[in-house]
Amino acid sequence: MFTKKIWVLLGLTVQSLSAQTIAPRFLSHPVLSPDAQTVVFSFEGDLWKAATNDLQATRLTAMQGYETTPRISPDGKWLAFTGEQMGNTDIYIMPLSGGEVKQLTFHSASDVVANFSWDSQTIYFTSNRYGPASAYTVGINGGTPKRLFADHYFLMDHLIAEHPKSGDIYFNDTWESNNQVARKRYKGPFNPDIQSYNLKTKAYQKHTDWVGKDFATTIDQQGAVYFISDEANGEYNLYTFNNGKKTALTQFNSSIKTPLVSANGAYVVFEKDYQLWWYNVATKKANPLNIQLYRNQILPAQKEYDVRGKIGAMDLSPD
Repeated sequence: MFTKKIWVLLGLTVQSLSAQTIAPRFLSHPVLSPDAQTVVFSFEGDLWKAATNDLQATRLTAMQGYETTPRISPDGKWLAFTGEQMGNTDIYIMPLSGGEVKQLTFHSASDVVANFSWDSQTIYFTSNRYGPASAYTVGINGGTPKRLFADHYFLMDHLIAEHPKSGDIYFNDTWESNNQVARKRYKGPFNPDIQSYNLKTKAYQKHTDWVGKDFATTIDQQGAVYFISDEANGEYNLYTFNNGKKTALTQFNSSIKTPLVSANGAYVVFEKDYQLWWYNVATKKANPLNIQLYRNQILPAQKEYDVRGKIGAMDLSPD
């Protein structure tokens, strides 16, 4: 009898522990460390971190509001992200290894992280403090943000990526790649194209001319450019430039989102079907990242509400 009780207790313990390990959906905004050995992503409003060789994730942040759009500096030291600690979205930074979180922007507008500069000293971000969307920079130690294209006119410049060799700033500038990303198969005068501008030489270049949607540029340390396009089948897939020619790398029947290449150019990570995937540049194959989460299961406390005199509408169920 005593032995049976031990086995029952052990079984319940194992079941309880396994219940805390889940293969989750609705993971978003993945980013890889420069060596592609670590992935950081957003889940349930917090940032999580996992080694790509075992994919067992641990929580990095637990701030008020949502933490999204993480970006890892090219030197692998810093993690910048968008947070809602004060109600609106601002730019925050912390060591990738964990540690103190520092707020970098304090404007009442919405500030959203876009990318790091290649020297790891500057963060590019998008803000609606000057019109619907404009690109800005802020140093990793804070300071007054500066408008990126202050002396030039680009409408709604966002999705900023810096080229490591030329210094060109890649961007998109229509609402179809900003607040209408979910609208696939759009063809019209506001279709987003991959564009770049060099702040020093003043050279502008338009890299794509598809009548649909090309957007979300990400660039590795050798200058290889990756982006999203819906040209092949109306779904967002991963593309690159091969000797200047636009080339499809994936042929999914469901769209990808938020691609980011590791600095070493080995992998491109992205969202697909509410999960994380990555594309192996060498093998040209894409596979899911089967993240495992370990967390405490928390039951919300019950709350009582007095609704007397406050009911504006009601209905009864069929039974």
